[in-house]
Amino acid sequence: MDRQSPTNTDARAAGPRDVGVRQLTRAIARGDERAFARFYSDWFEPAYAMARDLTRRDESFCLDVVQDAMLRAARSMKPIDSENQLHAWMRRVVHTSALDHLRAERRRRARELARASDAQAIIRPLDERIEWLREELAKLPAADRSLLRLKFAQSATLADAGASEGITGASAHGRIRRAIARLAESARRNDP
Repeated sequence: MDRQSPTNTDARAAGPRDVGVRQLTRAIARGDERAFARFYSDWFEPAYAMARDLTRRDESFCLDVVQDAMLRAARSMKPIDSENQLHAWMRRVVHTSALDHLRAERRRRARELARASDAQAIIRPLDERIEWLREELAKLPAADRSLLRLKFAQSATLADAGASEGITGASAHGRIRRAIARLAESARRNDP
């Protein structure tokens, strides 16, 4: 058996497809829009398949990845010498775009969870304060509760609220102020 010396596969003569890749990528690197349109047409489906394979996500997500990858390819294309090198380069571009989209989605979800957690942190004490206010209102005389309800829940004028209780508007105003002062004092005592 005759031993042959190892050959460098990169040193082989360029085939017609490699020459086409070289011409196409040089044209894209120079900013040739028609060359990029051809590249986009030729590489859209393979890039989409790569995105699907890498992410296992739905069509919409993968289309976003491919769109981003194509924009990156348009901005950063350098002359490439062979079809194999172009395939490897596009795989890296799609992979990077997919990772960026996955990271962005993870950050978005984390922000949404933080907002939901913040909302719960606000709502829970608010619910507790509302319950406390209901209990404190129940301790007020019925006439004062009625005046507060008319003035604040039903937006009645002081004169109308007072008339419902058989007093003047000025008297209603005084009773409402005193009721609010009692509630405020109770809040200060119960909330250090």
